Amino acid sequence: MKFLTVLLLSCSFLKGIAQDYNIQKFGAKADDKTMNTAAIQAAINSCSKTGGRVVIPEGTYLSGTLYFKDNVTLHLMPGAILKGSPDFKDYPDLAPGKKPVRAFIYASAVHNIGITGKGTINGNGQSQEFQLGDDSGPKGNGGRPVLLLMKGSKDIDIFNVRMENSAFWMQNYVDCENLHVKGITVYNHVNWNNDGIDIDSKNVLIEDCVIDSDDDALCLKSHDADRPCENVTIRNCIISSNCNGIKFGTASLGGFRNINISNITIHEASIDRIRNWQKNMKHIGQPKTVIGGIAIENVDGGKTDNITISNIFMTNVQTPIFIKLGNRGLTRGVKDPGHLRNVSVTNVTAESYSKMTSHITGLPGYDVENVQLNNIRILSMGTGTREDAQIKLPENPTTYPENRMFGYIIPAGGLFVRHVNGLIVQNCSWLTREKDDRPVIILDDVKETSFTLLRAAGFDDERNLVKRIN
Repeated sequence: MKFLTVLLLSCSFLKGIAQDYNIQKFGAKADDKTMNTAAIQAAINSCSKTGGRVVIPEGTYLSGTLYFKDNVTLHLMPGAILKGSPDFKDYPDLAPGKKPVRAFIYASAVHNIGITGKGTINGNGQSQEFQLGDDSGPKGNGGRPVLLLMKGSKDIDIFNVRMENSAFWMQNYVDCENLHVKGITVYNHVNWNNDGIDIDSKNVLIEDCVIDSDDDALCLKSHDADRPCENVTIRNCIISSNCNGIKFGTASLGGFRNINISNITIHEASIDRIRNWQKNMKHIGQPKTVIGGIAIENVDGGKTDNITISNIFMTNVQTPIFIKLGNRGLTRGVKDPGHLRNVSVTNVTAESYSKMTSHITGLPGYDVENVQLNNIRILSMGTGTREDAQIKLPENPTTYPENRMFGYIIPAGGLFVRHVNGLIVQNCSWLTREKDDRPVIILDDVKETSFTLLRAAGFDDERNLVKRIN
């Protein structure tokens, strides 16, 4: 009891001495001209000694890379804008090596940190210095800074702020633990690779967020073969993207485990400066579309298990559901693709606008295992022909996983399934806006199946919904 009393008194004392540190008192100027890096960092360093908040008042404060310290919350007041420098010189390389790593706000191996308030963090990613093209292009990303990069850190709260205009990904959480992201707004449309949020961590809760991004909106990643991305809950979000809405991968070395995603609305991005899918691809029925509503990709040897996705409403997507077990490791001599199993997708309503219908595919000898689709209603574009139905899809085990990795046409008008062991489909409907002469469901090397309460309208043969070709 005496020990407990001392502990409680100590905690009360620490809470009592937590302070607010106004960056203006450290010399920061809100003129959108002065480089305030040193002043803001001094406020962070001082705050870390007692714990508390680094307060950014109303106005625009320009800065280069800022380094989080333990027990610091960065608090942005209404009208406050923390704005990244437009110059590479203000972002030191955080991990010198083959590919530079830069960030506007950086946390490494710290704990009890946060970003709160009603202000805005602006990455200034439209700067001409950062216009270097796609990350996969010949220049790579050139070390463009992520707006927020956190690595190996614990007990993190990101609440209510607005994040906009990153030069690269908006936020990247790597090997973090106990992360809570709530009520944030993301707008990311000024550069290539403008993801909304990237998570490679464990014990994560993301909720009540609004994300509008050019690249993938909600993206789970796994960069370490010995460390899966795990124990993640994502709920009650509205997301918009020109690429994927909910995506697992592409990096999937450790895989994904115990992921629960629910109550998500997915629709096309507010603006499309780069993709122009309708012009650059075939059979796309709308000027602006999301590539994939739900994309689960295990392609780097990881072990993905126990994925639950429910209550999803999506509009203007190309491919509602895309699940892929691949093996990019073959190019490095790695033969084992890992596994992808125990996936449940429930209560989905989707409107799609392409001939790339939903597909679930494994590899010869390596099945996707135990997939359940329940209470799903998809209204598709249709227009599939008998010739489309005869297309033989290549395996493409090492191809970059995307809905178009097999071409712009899937031979099934509703769902194509290949190399799967254990498939339950119940209470699902596939409808078309225009007539479709493709089979509704095609099964190729699929074992242990169960189909109940299936419905279709707009297809050539609506009585025989399931076709086995192998």
